[in-house]
Amino acid sequence: MTMIPIQYRLAETEEILERRHETEAPDIGSTVQIGFGRYDVLFRWRCVPTSCIVYVRPASERLSGMAARAA
Repeated sequence: MTMIPIQYRLAETEEILERRHETEAPDIGSTVQIGFGRYDVLFRWRCVPTSCIVYVRPASERLSGMAARAA
């Protein structure tokens, strides 16, 4: 099984949040766990079989916020 080096960056600042090896790059629109936070995948750049840069933003808490207001 081939592992791809993936670099996760914050889309607004391009700050590198994490570097790790995975079997495949995450899909655009999916949610990934980085450290203790959850992030939405916005887009991938230079995603080739040997490396990938993935831009993310903090996951939207829209649903949990709506549930809290309803309670």
